Amino acid sequence: MASLPPVMLDTHEDWFNLLMTVLHQQAEQNPYEEYREMAQKLIDQFMRYGRPFVDSDHAPCVALRMYPKEAGNTIWLLLLSLCNYYDPDKDY
Repeated sequence: MASLPPVMLDTHEDWFNLLMTVLHQQAEQNPYEEYREMAQKLIDQFMRYGRPFVDSDHAPCVALRMYPKEAGNTIWLLLLSLCNYYDPDKDY
């Protein structure tokens, strides 16, 4: 039997919708084809394998499972989407 991807992200439905909005924007507007394709693959995966559930507070949520590379790609695209909104103010 195949094992499940090891990275888990349980998120409220609103945050899932925000993530999908950012990925759609990257898929449509990123100037680099590589990143547009990366975003589209993640969109397809999250829509296909994301599992809705209700948490203990009765809030609608979505469970996502990813492999480390997919999690890294998701973080990368989220960081790219923030480039126009934030400038680092110091080195860490």
